[in-house]
Amino acid sequence: MSKSFETTFDNAAAEYEKIRPAYVPAIFEDIMSYSPVAASSSVLEIGMGTGTATMPFLNTGCRFTGIEPGENLARIASHKYRDFANFSVCAQSLQDFDCPDASFDLVYAATAFHWIPEEYGYRRVYALLKDGGAFARFRYHALPDKGRAALTEEIQALYRKYMKRGKPAEFTEADAKAIADTAASYGFIDTQYKLYYTTKDFTSDEYMMLLKTYPDHMKLPEPDRAKLFEGIRRAIVAHGGTITVYYTMDLELARKPHS
Repeated sequence: MSKSFETTFDNAAAEYEKIRPAYVPAIFEDIMSYSPVAASSSVLEIGMGTGTATMPFLNTGCRFTGIEPGENLARIASHKYRDFANFSVCAQSLQDFDCPDASFDLVYAATAFHWIPEEYGYRRVYALLKDGGAFARFRYHALPDKGRAALTEEIQALYRKYMKRGKPAEFTEADAKAIADTAASYGFIDTQYKLYYTTKDFTSDEYMMLLKTYPDHMKLPEPDRAKLFEGIRRAIVAHGGTITVYYTMDLELARKPHS
């Protein structure tokens, strides 16, 4: 993960904690069906942020370690889970994390693993897992408001003007399969994938807060960033004051074979 992206996330730690969407419960159910987690399990979360995807695993009583390179994000997570004796967090990147190989029954990453160089990331996860251990990688993809066509077009026009980009493509099963196949290319077996769908409504102010957690938006130089944000805010207000984000969430599962 580049230092500039780490800094952007960390500078928006409070907004990240308050406004980022929750993952659908079915993701955690499917992970634990694939690789049961119990009090005897050791679990590692890569890039945990403020711990949005942490509680379902902590509740099993497992020995939980989170790594998060953003000090502000790690501080929020540490405070949030301070009452869990089975919880620890390291304010480090995966590259800096010092840990013996074959330490974990489950390693997972929630909307974080795509920031890590592929070859390094998969090989390091493989090394950290015990034989038979599982790797779960999941992420959400935000798509435009499908119920408000005029609002969506106004916002897309702003993106074309200030960020020179078109409408984001739908994340498909073929995309998820490609990620699962990538894990297989690094020696993982029993690869699986699944998609989930949900929505979340935001007021104009909430949506501005959400945009502050997007590194590509915050990298946009001024005054273009201010014009983009204000244009989006005005569009949302003009179309009723609410925008609905359509989220596709993907899960890829893989297992380290027994020696």
